[in-house]
Amino acid sequence: MSEPTEDNLEMAMDDVASTIAPTRKSNTGAKDGETANKQVLVRATEEDHNRWKAAAEKKGVSMAEFVRDAVNQATKEILDCSHPSSMKRFYPWATTCLQCGQQWIYDKRKPRGQNHK
Repeated sequence: MSEPTEDNLEMAMDDVASTIAPTRKSNTGAKDGETANKQVLVRATEEDHNRWKAAAEKKGVSMAEFVRDAVNQATKEILDCSHPSSMKRFYPWATTCLQCGQQWIYDKRKPRGQNHK
């Protein structure tokens, strides 16, 4: 038996999304020309849902934007090095953070034999 190309939950969510009127605010924080077209299903307790909704309303944004901003901030803290430059070592070919170990490689070296030019 072949596997479906999409899972059933995603297909159901897409079907529901196509039948409802969008309530998204015009300013979503997306870059110009970029639309938020992927969906993520998050299970939450009713209490969590009510608290997130109240926080979003207090902030003046949609709940989707509120959750998206919170997740993007957490992702930035995990994936992007924010340590001060005093914790980094700079070399011509790379920069390395001594705190978290993140490394940025610079491949601007000339091939061997062309360094004298």
